[in-house]
Amino acid sequence: MPFIDHRSVIPLYYQLAQILREQIRTTELPAGQLLPSERELMNTYDLSRNTVRQALDLLAREGLIVREHGHGTYVSNLSNSFHYMMDTFYENRDLLKRAGYTPTVKQISSQRLIPPEVVRQALRLEPQVETLCHTMIFFADDRPAMYTQDFLPLALAGEYDLSLEGEGFMRYLDRASGVRVEYVLVDISPVEAAGEVAHAFSCPVGKPLLLMKETFLDGAQNRAVCFSLNYFNQEVLNFRLLTRRG
Repeated sequence: MPFIDHRSVIPLYYQLAQILREQIRTTELPAGQLLPSERELMNTYDLSRNTVRQALDLLAREGLIVREHGHGTYVSNLSNSFHYMMDTFYENRDLLKRAGYTPTVKQISSQRLIPPEVVRQALRLEPQVETLCHTMIFFADDRPAMYTQDFLPLALAGEYDLSLEGEGFMRYLDRASGVRVEYVLVDISPVEAAGEVAHAFSCPVGKPLLLMKETFLDGAQNRAVCFSLNYFNQEVLNFRLLTRRG
């Protein structure tokens, strides 16, 4: 069982909050489950009521737990939400790392094909021009989190290492294209699971998913280097956007 170090310089409430965060992240405390009562937490970790309440206040502000008066404190259904900065792009493996997961990736296929119309328009290709399509599944702690298709012009055909030790996708694009990718245009839309995507996530056909269509652009924003389709398993990762009043 995790323990609280009463001699540590780290505040006791923060240590408790971190223990509960980890239990929520690993689904030891799954979404919708009732948390132990304040009294139980006090007795388990030898803490004062004020310390326990400070920890719970912190988790509530983070959106990880919800308090219902007269019923108790529950793990939020949004506990797997990732706070996403709209002005900063993270490639998939780094996104999962920042969300607290250990990412891995499995390549499903790599093939030349005539791309869908949305890809052709984004890359400004003539009809019937082929692209190279890499299809992958990204895993978060061994759970399928993202189904990704990267469409690259044939001039950029090549393999890139997406492991934690590899150069990553963005550096590969810089190297293969000869330009630095400075911007990523992201279109976000809800979709329903179907075909290979539903199979990859082991979910029913028609289940709601989040799709991000990503166009990778050079610094002048006049050259599309690559186009990606990213389907997100919302049981593993959601996105929460904090916006400011205009």
